[in-house]
Amino acid sequence: MGVFYSAYNIYNLIAVLASAGLPVAVSRMVSETLVRGNRDEAERIYKVSMRLFAMIGAVVALFMFVFSDWLASLIHNPDAGFSIRVLAVTAFCAFLMSGMRGYFQGHSIMIYTAVSQVIEAVVKLGLGIALAVVVVRAGAGDSTSSAAAISGVSLGAVLAVVFLLFSKKRFSRGTERTGMEVRTDRQIVKELFRIAIPVSLGASVMSVVNVIDDVIIMGLLQKGLAIGPFFLGGLDFGYPAAKALNGVFGNAKKVFNFPSAFIVPFTVSILPVLTAAYTANDREGVKKNMTNCFKYSLMLALPSGIGMFVLAEPIFRILYPRGDVENGSVMLATFGIAVVLYAVVSITGAILQAFGRVNLPLVSLTVGGVIKCILTTVLVSRPALNIKGAPIATCVCYVVMITMNLVFLRSYMKGCAKPILVNVAKTAAAALFMGAAAYFLAIPLKGALGVRMGGLIAIAAAGCVYLALIFLFRVVTLRELKNMRRH
Repeated sequence: MGVFYSAYNIYNLIAVLASAGLPVAVSRMVSETLVRGNRDEAERIYKVSMRLFAMIGAVVALFMFVFSDWLASLIHNPDAGFSIRVLAVTAFCAFLMSGMRGYFQGHSIMIYTAVSQVIEAVVKLGLGIALAVVVVRAGAGDSTSSAAAISGVSLGAVLAVVFLLFSKKRFSRGTERTGMEVRTDRQIVKELFRIAIPVSLGASVMSVVNVIDDVIIMGLLQKGLAIGPFFLGGLDFGYPAAKALNGVFGNAKKVFNFPSAFIVPFTVSILPVLTAAYTANDREGVKKNMTNCFKYSLMLALPSGIGMFVLAEPIFRILYPRGDVENGSVMLATFGIAVVLYAVVSITGAILQAFGRVNLPLVSLTVGGVIKCILTTVLVSRPALNIKGAPIATCVCYVVMITMNLVFLRSYMKGCAKPILVNVAKTAAAALFMGAAAYFLAIPLKGALGVRMGGLIAIAAAGCVYLALIFLFRVVTLRELKNMRRH
């Protein structure tokens, strides 16, 4: 897993460039064009963006394939080279998917994006595990085993692209031309880059930071880290132990990413709706959508984060029964705090982008990223903390970003602050009661049934408590859920 996560961090940097700014740019441009009723220009935006993204994807994929071993040595994990080569195909597909997903999001249609993501995930899971089982049982080393697991990611991406292409063809079949004037290809490309570059740079900051984290962590756990003319001595754990600890850190971070995967779609789907309301000068629409964005995202993030913090040990034992529970559960508890902070970072950043302030999230992300790298270096170099210092640095970094984003948003929050705070307070109260129930249930259940079985029952019971409390505290109502389903 240490090899797998190192390779995936390299790919993730490329994937964020493809899946953050580019679809946001297409989504915003299509949404703004449709508000004016110009369907012809929406189709032109799609065609131009797809040609452009295909070229960029081909260049990036070739770079990953040719320089895979150099990239692996750069992050102090030479076994990751083979996996990076396998991920080159996925990188190319990521750019193609970004254009198609952005087009559908601009129409406020999320179903095609959702189905393509399910295809991608199911194939990645099924094929990745199957191939990993085969090669591991055949006695393959870390490099080949990781590459086999990652090959499922590549095939999943290919099949998702095929599905999106067929969906686009079917969706456009009944589209009628409006005959309205459209911008030139050059004007569209210029606008795409104007929106996409700041958003992509902003989104990729944290992926760059994750790669730098990998370099810092793997270097400090081994011989040390060279920073320009300076050399910072390492903990000298050795490559196998460093690789293993990096795998434990990656496993804990993967659990942190799980609730985030449910939170991000709220911020993505709110963008075209909020942009349309802002473009039409619909103040009530802006207020309603901003409030809902905070409400629904934190309705998922708060119980997830508190649950991870309280039940870190049983969760880690359930998911990784042979893992390093001592280190993993401590990191997972810290990542529980980070889940809530990350949700607020995502919400505030997406709202700024919807209002056209695409440069401001880049500023906060860059400042937070620099602080994270410095703190990771300081904390991981302490023997008592070692790799457990990395999640602490993540939390501090998110606090800095939230503070900056809220300062940037203060002029847009007039009339929204009170309903947002009321909803957050009610959701937080429900989540805290749920956390207390989980904690006090887990103690006797652990003694009677063991950590894993007791933990599972405590998690299920806590989920039921939270579900009851969000209705009791009127965080959400049945009528609201029915209306959401209709829309």
